[in-house]
Parts: sequence; structure tokens; C-alpha cells
Amino acid sequence: MAKETSPRKIEISPPLRQVKRPATTDELVERLLNARNSNEIAAVIGLPPITGLSGPKIAY
Repeated sequence: MAKETSPRKIEISPPLRQVKRPATTDELVERLLNARNSNEIAAVIGLPPITGLSGPKIAY
């Protein structure tokens, strides 16, 4: 038999997304206490980082 010239197409399934469990109040408070700048605070509460021409801005 002759070999096929086209490569086989392999279907790749997308990776399963891991569902994050909601953080408890104590965990959120601990993460906020450990945040050192406004961008870390924004990351804890789920906001995009604050940027500007001269770097991160403190707005929270």
C-alpha cells in the first residue's frame, strides 16, 4: 500500500478550566492586608491593574 502524503489531523480537546472556589471573608481580608500597592489590591478584588505614564497610580 502507498503511504498517505498528508499528515493525520489530531483533534486536541481544550483543557478543562478549573473552577475557583469563592474565597472566604478571612482569606480576602488576609490577602488585602498583605497587598503592598494599589495593583495588588486591585488583583485581590478582581479589578484590572491601574497604569499611567509614570507607573501605577494609587486610586483605591
